[in-house]
Amino acid sequence: MKQIKLSKRLLTVASLVRNGSVVADIGTDHAYIPIYLVQNGISKRAIATDINEGPILRARQNIIENGLRDKIACYVASGLDGIEPQEPTDITICGMGGELIAKIIDASSYIRNDGVNLILQPMTSALELREYLQNGFEIYNEKVVFEDGKYYQIICARYDGKPRKYTSVELEMGKINIESGEKIFLDFLEYTILKKKKILKGLIAGNCNTEKIEAEIRELEALR
Repeated sequence: MKQIKLSKRLLTVASLVRNGSVVADIGTDHAYIPIYLVQNGISKRAIATDINEGPILRARQNIIENGLRDKIACYVASGLDGIEPQEPTDITICGMGGELIAKIIDASSYIRNDGVNLILQPMTSALELREYLQNGFEIYNEKVVFEDGKYYQIICARYDGKPRKYTSVELEMGKINIESGEKIFLDFLEYTILKKKKILKGLIAGNCNTEKIEAEIRELEALR
């Protein structure tokens, strides 16, 4: 057995999974998160799924090498299909676009059960994911992680059926992130402002309308 070491991004995701949970890792790839969580006694058992056979073969091999076949179920599945009998309490979905994550959530009725927590790490389109979640999901925690020159947002949510309305800047940056005032968030804020200013320069050079991007920059600068 070898002790799994997670990247900073995945370690942060794992830290948001509850002790004593049954975790389902959707789009598992190598099954690193489920193995880590079971090895460290955070999850009592786990489910690892992926839509492709290749990642599942790698995941199964890693699970066998770590002696966890009796603790981690592993199979090919699209999104959250077929997870209901396993009754996971915590569901991690990492490493895919926010719009795809929203589609996966929307296609599942199971995640609307009481006591089911979602830990989501979109690679892109965090705004679109929050836009979807505001229709019935409580975002109860958020984190920003910087790894290998990139910023990643992690969003924790659970269904309560209550609609919410976030501002445009809250959709993009995260209301809890904004309220936290953590240094990592402030660094992410400055990075986002600079990125939008570069876009603004390009629009100006092309004689394009700049009202929208200028308004976005003003909203972000107001968070400093």
